[in-house]
Amino acid sequence: MLELDKVECEQFAACLNQDFEIVFPDGTLPLKLSEAHPLGARPESVREPFALTFLGRAGLRLPQGIYKMRNATLGEMEIFLVQIAVDQTRSTFEAVFN
Repeated sequence: MLELDKVECEQFAACLNQDFEIVFPDGTLPLKLSEAHPLGARPESVREPFALTFLGRAGLRLPQGIYKMRNATLGEMEIFLVQIAVDQTRSTFEAVFN
């Protein structure tokens, strides 16, 4: 499993436009990584904080929470996702790493 306390923005940036699956007991739900951007260095941080943006199908709604995810390049991980938008074309989720 990917060690999220050590992962860097660049590792996710290398996976832009790749599918990430949310893994549920009864199946998977695809999201696409659309952004990986730094949030600016902070002296108290072990690494530079960054944010990820994932896109899902139109109308998709998920409660914020920790989701088991899988990617062909990075493997399995657990990420806290927050839904930040939903409309007729897509659903948008964000994960922030401090």
